[in-house]
Amino acid sequence: MTSKKGWLYVLFLLSSLIFVGFNHRGSIVGDDLFSAIGIPPWSDPVTSQGFHYSTIFGIVMVIISGNLTIKHFRKHYKKYVGRTVLISSIIFIYVYPLLTEQLYYLTHAKKTGIEVVDFLEKDSRCMYDTVEDIVSIQCTLRIANYGGHDENVKIRPIFQQYGDSQSMWSFIEVRHHDITLTPRSIGIYSIRFESEPDDRIAELGASGNTNSLGLEFVKDDQVKKIPL
Repeated sequence: MTSKKGWLYVLFLLSSLIFVGFNHRGSIVGDDLFSAIGIPPWSDPVTSQGFHYSTIFGIVMVIISGNLTIKHFRKHYKKYVGRTVLISSIIFIYVYPLLTEQLYYLTHAKKTGIEVVDFLEKDSRCMYDTVEDIVSIQCTLRIANYGGHDENVKIRPIFQQYGDSQSMWSFIEVRHHDITLTPRSIGIYSIRFESEPDDRIAELGASGNTNSLGLEFVKDDQVKKIPL
């Protein structure tokens, strides 16, 4: 019979796996926790590059909790403990995004409005090109509606040039696009946006592509920006 200490080790291992695992939004819990207590997850927080402190810390937690769990259960079961813990951990990491997705559906089932819509940065990207005095933007966006009803919202991408207030995105205003999101769904949408005309755009002749972006939702005079 598994002792209380054994269950604590298992709980420690699960917490460690959650800390380093990707949820369905493509984000890491460890990053959110580090940011919440004021510690940058990356050594270069502006570009999110360099040493990934939260992941390094999480991997150390997984190693420690895994070893404690294996040592404890080997006293009782002897065979295949290490293999069982390893395979179980891999399976948990694989199904974790599916679990978080279902949890979001469950907690938002009876809600409506801008609260139930979400932008998933993973696999979202945009290409842009200058057409005279406007920027034409073609985006592939992963957008979720966790609620149980259709949601009609206005959206537009938010581009972040690594926080550079002097970049072209500091003055370019992208027009909103109307979209209807079906209930309890995560869809990939291909949408073309255009910016408001501006003489400075023609001078720049900007073109390129990026996956460093957020999304703005507007519904019933409420605005939601992701990332915040």
